[in-house]
Amino acid sequence: MFATRPIVRAVALLCAGMAPLAAQAQQPTDSPARVEITGSRIKRVAAETASAVQVISAEDIARSGANTITDVLRNLPAGNTGGYNTEGTPSQAFGSAGVSLRGLGAGATLTLINGRRVAPFGFGSASFVDTNAIPVEAIERVEVLLDGASAIYGADAIGGVINIILRKNYHGLSAKLSGGTSSYHDGNTGGVSITYGQGSMDEQGYNWLTSLSHRDTSPVMVNARPRTKDADFRRFGLSDRRSTYASNAYTASGTAGGTFLGIVGDCPALNDPASPALNGRCINDNTTSVTLQSKAQRDNVYSALTYALGGGWELFGDASLSRSRQESTMYSYGTNAYGAYTNDLVDKDGLYGNAPGTTIGFLPLPASHPQNRWGKTVAVRYLFNDVPTTIASESRNMRYTLGARGMAGRWDLEGAVMYSRSLTDTRYHGYLQDSVLINDVLDANGLVRNSFTLRNPSANDPALMARLYPVLDNHANTTTSSVDVHGSRELVALPGGPLTMSLGTELRREQFDAAPDTRFTDGSIQLIGMTGSSGSRSVVAAYGELSAPVLKSVELSLAARSDRYSDFGSAFTPKAGVKWSPLPQVALRGTYAKGFRAPSLPEVHAGNTNGYTKVQDPKLCPVFDTANDNCERYVAYTTGANPNIKAEKSNSYTVGFVVEPIPRWSLSVDAYDIKRRDELSTISTIYLLDNESKYANRIVRNPVSGKLDHLSLLTANLSETQTRGMDVDARGVASLGDWGRLTMTASYNRMHSYKSASTPDDPLMEYAGYYGLPKNRGRAGLAWDRGHWDASIDWNYVGGYKVTSSPDTVCSFKAATPWYCDVHAALTANVYVRYKGIRNLELSLSVQNIANKEAPFDASQIPYLQGYSPAYHSQMGRYFQLTASYNFK
Repeated sequence: MFATRPIVRAVALLCAGMAPLAAQAQQPTDSPARVEITGSRIKRVAAETASAVQVISAEDIARSGANTITDVLRNLPAGNTGGYNTEGTPSQAFGSAGVSLRGLGAGATLTLINGRRVAPFGFGSASFVDTNAIPVEAIERVEVLLDGASAIYGADAIGGVINIILRKNYHGLSAKLSGGTSSYHDGNTGGVSITYGQGSMDEQGYNWLTSLSHRDTSPVMVNARPRTKDADFRRFGLSDRRSTYASNAYTASGTAGGTFLGIVGDCPALNDPASPALNGRCINDNTTSVTLQSKAQRDNVYSALTYALGGGWELFGDASLSRSRQESTMYSYGTNAYGAYTNDLVDKDGLYGNAPGTTIGFLPLPASHPQNRWGKTVAVRYLFNDVPTTIASESRNMRYTLGARGMAGRWDLEGAVMYSRSLTDTRYHGYLQDSVLINDVLDANGLVRNSFTLRNPSANDPALMARLYPVLDNHANTTTSSVDVHGSRELVALPGGPLTMSLGTELRREQFDAAPDTRFTDGSIQLIGMTGSSGSRSVVAAYGELSAPVLKSVELSLAARSDRYSDFGSAFTPKAGVKWSPLPQVALRGTYAKGFRAPSLPEVHAGNTNGYTKVQDPKLCPVFDTANDNCERYVAYTTGANPNIKAEKSNSYTVGFVVEPIPRWSLSVDAYDIKRRDELSTISTIYLLDNESKYANRIVRNPVSGKLDHLSLLTANLSETQTRGMDVDARGVASLGDWGRLTMTASYNRMHSYKSASTPDDPLMEYAGYYGLPKNRGRAGLAWDRGHWDASIDWNYVGGYKVTSSPDTVCSFKAATPWYCDVHAALTANVYVRYKGIRNLELSLSVQNIANKEAPFDASQIPYLQGYSPAYHSQMGRYFQLTASYNFK
């Protein structure tokens, strides 16, 4: 039988680790267990299919020292740019995390829990599952389907599928306590979890488990690390980013002020001989205001029940509740930002040597103002941090599933109903309300009112300060509910085994309601624009699958899916695969699949945002001329959703092999090629104006002068991406006799190519190896276990890439500091030691980044005071975590 071949053991080792392999080896050969592998609804004896699947076990997660599943998934070699990061520059999706496989974006990566969809996070430009909301203590394993476009779970899985499988059976009571800190003695974490389970399916006919967990994380500021100890980056050959836009008075002239006069308010003067240009001034150093690691608190409750109904049927269900809180501080904005980006501060009458209406970067402080000691109007370069800028989010997620599985005749059936909801509230504080600044802080002539005190918010009217720095609340409510039924059965005998068929159907209802604070959407807060969206849809899907072992060495697989969207019509997406085993130790495999991603509800129903952009009008300014105002003209624009967009489509190919040269040692190599077309992107002003005849309805010109009045930069199906690469996975186990056992693992991704075109008229351009798209990623592990002791070391590797975003972009560091034109590769190591020699007690120590390496220097992130890419790296340094687990008997 195929089930007893060595290749089966090899791929079982590849896909499910040594524990499942050992269990399989002990089973009688006449009654092998059948399991369901991610990517197929057909239960099978052989663990491998034609599709490549990588598995991360609970043991792997424990050894990594990760506190969240986000930390684990970030190190996937197949993961790449396009995801959402918990840390880094705060965005509308603050507090969340989402995974992007193949660099195709979080919206093209399908994240499931127990093979079913869940409600997406409420904010962000893509519809994605917030992995921060998934309790790591409840995870049994994670299966990653790498071949893209799953006809079983959804054709929108263009980049691949991440299936997070939660624990189902547990008996007893256990408690876990953990605590961690960095080698800098900060970033402390503390966690506690309790798991209780009772009942045995074999003896009592049921099992019920409940797990509760809580974790706290303390914040770390960027100035707590040597690289960003302050904003004077001259030590790296870069500019000094400490700013005089704090509370400094200059003569009122020009757009930024003339001669320095002194400091307004209570602020210490800089005394630094090395900084003559800043000496004596009030200095703003934002490294004291920006977080490297946010303050976080996460609570989770998870419960699962399995109950035998008799006749081979069982009832199953699970429920999970989670709350994730995160809070961060960030830099405040100065008058230079308001002058440059909002046009709120202007030299109305040309009093300061400018043309009337010229934007200025200071607050004019009149001679009559109590804080003015110079007897004339002066220019104050001011920082609007009377209320520090903070962002705080709270996400509450709930998920309930109830279903049954069993045999009906020759059919192996399963059906379930599922309801999932995500509620998110994000609070912003410290942003200026523009109209209050202009009308209440400044007078009709643009001068600071005598009644307003700078740098002393407590001296001002509390009601005025509350209106000037309002508390802004964003709220999102998303739900996904579904009913699904699927079943499989054997049909006829083929030379290689039974022809097996699976059929399934799913009815899904999606609702999305994201409502930013109205002051973000009506222009009251001009410095930051946000959009909301509200909509719903129903999806009906049917799918089928065939597994045909036409020969003992050849298995063909076919699958097809039909989706009908209430707002986007129907789509048919097939998938085909083949697996050939010419030798018992060798299996060759390949797949082909089509993908179809209907625009997400945020993409369809997002509100519009208005603003201004500077353009060169190719019709009225074919050749640049400074005397022609059409060459640099500020034009109003609108961006947002487009009701006429259509779905993205893709073609995916994989081909590879699995070999087991000796028992318990395996190697798999799989090449992939994914091409996505009709990608959604915001149309650029250059492309729009160069194709005015094609997009005449998006361009408004003055009927008399012909000058540009308005541009519609709505989302459109403009882009195309093609990515090719290779995945390698190797695993092996060696017995050391009395010295225990050694397990070796390694996985590697090589991105050969990542080509993209922004518009239909552009040629595909190669982006692999450019910003955020490293060509090489990998991880490797060496684990030893003997008796009461376990120990392991794991390495994570991220290849280098250029700091420029594309081949036609010039590196801005090339002239003075060319070594910053590349972000270098990084290799970090984690170690883990566990002792189980005390009755019912396990003690473990994990050390992440044991060499205390800094993240690779990314000079493009210096303006954000990070200096590294949080998408791939961490600047926390060496991190220790102690964990104690006790099983009550």
